[in-house]
Amino acid sequence: MPLSRIQTEILALLASHRDPESYVAGSTPLNRTASRYSGDINIFHDREDRVREAAEIDATLLQDHGFTIRWHRRDPLIYTAFVERSGEATKLEWVVDSDYRFFPTVPDEAFGYVLHPVDLATNKVAASYGRREPRDIVDLLTIHDRILSLGAAIWATVGKSLGFTPEGVINEIRRTARYTREDFNRVASEPPVDPVATMTRLRELLAEAEAFVARMPTEKAGLLFLENGHVVQPDPDHLDRYQTHAGQRRPLAWHLRN
Repeated sequence: MPLSRIQTEILALLASHRDPESYVAGSTPLNRTASRYSGDINIFHDREDRVREAAEIDATLLQDHGFTIRWHRRDPLIYTAFVERSGEATKLEWVVDSDYRFFPTVPDEAFGYVLHPVDLATNKVAASYGRREPRDIVDLLTIHDRILSLGAAIWATVGKSLGFTPEGVINEIRRTARYTREDFNRVASEPPVDPVATMTRLRELLAEAEAFVARMPTEKAGLLFLENGHVVQPDPDHLDRYQTHAGQRRPLAWHLRN
């Protein structure tokens, strides 16, 4: 991802503070090799008590290295600060995240610890129908191209979102994805986002996803499918070829502090 200089410096400085229960998530790791810039850095935590602790320790380290911290919000579930140095600024958020996910967090040289790519993808799918942000559409295309086909990501997402069906998720994305050229012009990207190509591709991928979920058995909604250890979009006519994988709270491979 084309990180700004200040984001690169912050991530490098704070990487040693990250662990399996305090990890980078959101669009920053999702787009690390893509073209979209992120305006913030999100650090997620499994427990509420870790948020305040991590925010204060990280902020002290940043200040010790010449960064200016302007606190915007200090609540039990979310701490938000604007971090500045040498004329550059970015937003930093420490938040509570659900410990229900498909895979444990993974160590990462740049970020310290990061949410697993498949969980980054399914979380982004959920965000794309839970709010109206054109940057989410750009990220959906990145997910399809670099992590997991959009149909499989939508299928798995409902395992984290009780009450939703894959068909319902597709319909919600279509309903909210009504953006203008000006909306996409506000998305920081290098090269710039092509609004027509982006929306055309989204419609194509949603049509493919719709055809896929229509052929899948409803009792398997919310599951991932693995082939030779890799998460894939399965052939609905040959599901016996694949190993299924469900999300859970605190997977066994999680390295717990306690």
